[in-house]
Amino acid sequence: MAKKTDEQVHAEIAALKALQPRLPQRAQQAVEAALKVLEGGLSHDSVYEMFEEGSEEFEDAFAARMWRDGAGGSEALSVLYRELI
Repeated sequence: MAKKTDEQVHAEIAALKALQPRLPQRAQQAVEAALKVLEGGLSHDSVYEMFEEGSEEFEDAFAARMWRDGAGGSEALSVLYRELI
C-alpha cells in the first residue's frame, strides 16, 4: 500500500473543490470532511479526535485518510463522488 504523493493529493483536492458545488448537499458535506483531511494532512488519530466516531462525517474523513495512505483498490475520491451527480 503506497501512500499518495503530494502531487496526487493536491490534484485530488483540486478535483474535489471543482466538483463540490455540483453535488447534492450530503455529498458536499462528505467532500468537506475529505478536504479537511487532505488539506490538513490529518493523521489517523486526528481523524478520531476531530470527528465523532460513527458519524457520516467521520466515515467520509476516514475514507479520505485511507485513500491518502494508499488503501488497496481505492479509486480517486472525486471519481466516487462524481457518480452522485
